[in-house]
Amino acid sequence: MSIAAVVAGSYSGTWNSVALQYTRQGFTLHWNLKVERVEESDLYGLSLIDLIYRGAQVMVDCIGKVYGAGVTGPLAAWTGTFGTVYSAASPIGQLGSGIAKALVLTAVANTPAATAGNIATFTAALTMIRADNDFQLILDSRGRDVPLSWDVLLKDTAGTGTFFATT
Repeated sequence: MSIAAVVAGSYSGTWNSVALQYTRQGFTLHWNLKVERVEESDLYGLSLIDLIYRGAQVMVDCIGKVYGAGVTGPLAAWTGTFGTVYSAASPIGQLGSGIAKALVLTAVANTPAATAGNIATFTAALTMIRADNDFQLILDSRGRDVPLSWDVLLKDTAGTGTFFATT
């Protein structure tokens, strides 16, 4: 028996129910808390006095290794067509929340990641490709690596805001 319960295991992913295929190093979840810093006053100078909780931002990144619908779909989220910026059906000014899709990550069976107490599945119901996703496609004799970065939008259900659910 191991000294510690190390959690490891690959995940498969889908965006809008389309498989993302293989990734270079899996998926990276970023969770950034947002606060207002109360730190400047005449009495305490620039000392940090308090913090006011202002929410959070969640992002998920990966580098797709299989060029195809799984990795080009998220890049075409706004218009539905890879390479198209706008159309009559997908005008400039639409809201991401209206077209955001689910990102679902599932741990590979029989790995520590898939066992009870870990994240067997991760489901973010509302995701959109990040505006600053630096999509670079190298057109040469190498395999096509496609960097993807999603913003996870906040979902409010009966007064409770959530970014994602896990099982």
